[in-house]
Amino acid sequence: MVLHRGDICLVDFNPAKGGEIGKLRPAVVMSDGESNAVLATVMVIPLSTVIEPDALPYRYTLSKRQKLEQDSDACINEIRSLSKYRVKAKLAELSESEFAVIANVLWAPLKTLYGSQRALEA
Repeated sequence: MVLHRGDICLVDFNPAKGGEIGKLRPAVVMSDGESNAVLATVMVIPLSTVIEPDALPYRYTLSKRQKLEQDSDACINEIRSLSKYRVKAKLAELSESEFAVIANVLWAPLKTLYGSQRALEA
């Protein structure tokens, strides 16, 4: 299966350890297509149907669409890399603006430390 940044896919998070999210559940693909093509892993953010209103930067609510059957929270603080063998099926896609919100939340701590992406490139 070809994976693209912003895809919402069904992912097997078992076995979970400690406080990690487990189960077979939807997740947002965060890694880019080039990385997904060459690496054995994919970076994902799991979704939960337990909605926590106004919970940014930890959660971001996504409305149901395509084969994503329920409104869900993207659990941004649970981002992790997993084997692509854990990805079972594509369910839906994020809009560009939804992806941008999540990406900006992830980038914010690095901006605080490094000022900008240019500082990282130097």
